[in-house]
Amino acid sequence: MARITPIDVIKGISGKYGNGSSDYFATNTSSNRIHLAKYLNKPTGPATEMQLAQMEAFGTKQKMAAAWLRANRPSEENGPKGTEAYQEAQSLKKLARLSNVRQIVLKYMDEEGNVTLPASGTTSGGYVPPSDSGSGGSGNQGGSDSGSGTEGIGGELPNEE
Repeated sequence: MARITPIDVIKGISGKYGNGSSDYFATNTSSNRIHLAKYLNKPTGPATEMQLAQMEAFGTKQKMAAAWLRANRPSEENGPKGTEAYQEAQSLKKLARLSNVRQIVLKYMDEEGNVTLPASGTTSGGYVPPSDSGSGGSGNQGGSDSGSGTEGIGGELPNEE
């Protein structure tokens, strides 16, 4: 089967199409693959308490990941390539063939927002919940050599001992 490279107009398509349709396009920008999908069970009515709790937990986890990325990304303080932990997360992203470093950060993040990468140890997330001080988290990086060393992503990463 021939491989087709979509033109720029098609690459930009994402979301549902047609009025009242349950079909939608999802475009993976890193691989240039476009998927057509269909909602099978559309949500009806308001969210349940469990769904609201899950949405809140997801939002908190995303805020912690964003705080970690802000604290470790390339900057004047961290240098042109970011901190060592950020560089390690970037290399893990490439090994796992993921499109975003946030996916690696979320995988290795614990409940407190600390990211434990397999080779580099733990770095603090810098996320401060709004009830504590409301600063939004400026972020610190503290190194400790307590990384797990053998954890992989879907069997694609080599084990380190």
